[in-house]
Amino acid sequence: MTLAALFAALGVLGIVGYLAVFIALHVLPTGYHAVHHAVSDYAIGAYGTLFRRGLYLSSIGLLLLTIGLCLNPGAPPLQVSDLVFLFLVPFMRVGMALFPTNLEGEKVSLRGLAHYAFAVAAFAFTYSAISGLTSTLSNLPPWNAVSGLLSALHEIALISLILVVITLIPRLRKVFGLFERVFLVSTNVWFVVGGVCLINAKL
Repeated sequence: MTLAALFAALGVLGIVGYLAVFIALHVLPTGYHAVHHAVSDYAIGAYGTLFRRGLYLSSIGLLLLTIGLCLNPGAPPLQVSDLVFLFLVPFMRVGMALFPTNLEGEKVSLRGLAHYAFAVAAFAFTYSAISGLTSTLSNLPPWNAVSGLLSALHEIALISLILVVITLIPRLRKVFGLFERVFLVSTNVWFVVGGVCLINAKL
């Protein structure tokens, strides 16, 4: 196994671990609704520690995956900007974990404002990285074998991100959580698929 594949394998494990925590938070009696509440709300309450551990898992996993991509194929053919965006995402997620959100109806605190800033940056960097990497990796083996899946996940991420922004409007806020979850699942599955391809790439 090459060094790039090793980093990718560890990265995939971290992201899959996050998805397992994500699923668990929707099964456990957290008191939050998958459609109405933001995912960040899980940081407040009895399962806050589990939520933060999930974020740390995803952050470490994505950082390792980024290192794997930098090692090979790297840039070129990958754009440096796409790798930079991907590299920044884990740090934004750690910021989200360190600064918990304010629950709906609470007065927004400085801590809450910091959380929102990190969340907006994390979403923007995540989509920017996936958008650029999809077009590039889809032309390279073995990613080209799953180019349709990567493109579909990219499109789902784009549509759900637009809907996340739209549902920030107070009247539509009740369904914000649904589209946020679609965005998080589609992007993290993209990372898993991309990582598995890097593990199997003949570098």
